[in-house]
Amino acid sequence: MTDPISPATAAFLDEVMPVIVGVRRADGTVAMNPAWYEFLDGRFWLNSWRGARWLEHLERERRASMLFVDPADMHRVVRVSASLARTDTEGAAEHVDRLSHRYRGEPYRSPSPQRRVLIELVPTRVRSTLPAPPSPNTATPVNGKWPAHK
Repeated sequence: MTDPISPATAAFLDEVMPVIVGVRRADGTVAMNPAWYEFLDGRFWLNSWRGARWLEHLERERRASMLFVDPADMHRVVRVSASLARTDTEGAAEHVDRLSHRYRGEPYRSPSPQRRVLIELVPTRVRSTLPAPPSPNTATPVNGKWPAHK
């Protein structure tokens, strides 16, 4: 069951910032890597290249942790646990180009030839320091005063 993502968290995830992706290595330690991402249709879309060690770990373990931190306010944080839905080379070159435009405003230029890989992650747990919508059972002040208990 996926945790619901509040409108405030979804808006935060639409902002342009790197994500730190944590994946478990075979020895049990965690590798953490910065990455570009998109959050679309409730899923996270990342991009890597065939031969990247973190991608190998992700494909073996089939899960990742992601940390999003507002570069202007480190107290605005979203933590996501996710499962790997798929990796695919089809459409990956176009995707990294779209990410490059999102992050750098220009087409992607690789320093060396790379076989790009599109990564689709499904969130399974979301924790956020951003405001959540009030619960229907939560009392709120009316005209600056708390309602009396009945």
